[in-house]
Amino acid sequence: MNSRREGRLGIIGLGLAVLMLGPAVAHADAVTALPDGEQALTTATGVDVDLTRTGEQAIVSPSLAANGLSRSASVTGVVMAKVAHATKGTLVTGYLVGCQVDLSGGLSLSGDAYISPSSITPEVAPSISLVPGGVSQVVLDTKQLDPTAGAVGIAYAGRGIQLSGCAGYAQARAFSTLTVINDQGSTEVSLYGQPFSVG
Repeated sequence: MNSRREGRLGIIGLGLAVLMLGPAVAHADAVTALPDGEQALTTATGVDVDLTRTGEQAIVSPSLAANGLSRSASVTGVVMAKVAHATKGTLVTGYLVGCQVDLSGGLSLSGDAYISPSSITPEVAPSISLVPGGVSQVVLDTKQLDPTAGAVGIAYAGRGIQLSGCAGYAQARAFSTLTVINDQGSTEVSLYGQPFSVG
């Protein structure tokens, strides 16, 4: 009798263990399609600028260790700038990533964490560590304007960003900054994307 009872209890216990393990491995990636954006204007120095971001998408993956402190995102998009009456220009695009910070107002960072993948292969994802209240800037690419063509663009697909150390809510937002120069001076034009959750 005892052996039968112990056998049934062992089977029930095994079933509970399987049920408890099930949800931990059932997490799926979250795919977010983000709206297009545009910033069209004439600067004070007389440069016509049409800065756009199209086809933006983010795929957010939970931590493989299931510890709640790390996660990753894969981002895709096309940033294009059409420029007239400029002699030089630089386009920088990337993402602001914050831990328990509302990025809806946009941020301009100088001197904070700055990660550029220019020195690594595209297969290696920039990795940042954030504490609550922290924001980092991840630069995906920088390109120089071709004044003759009057345009500069950056396309990225499946670029990875790894976030660790954030025990709370994390958010990311695309940014693109175009600096244009002519004989009247220089001007910066920025375009922000819609914020999205990184878990």
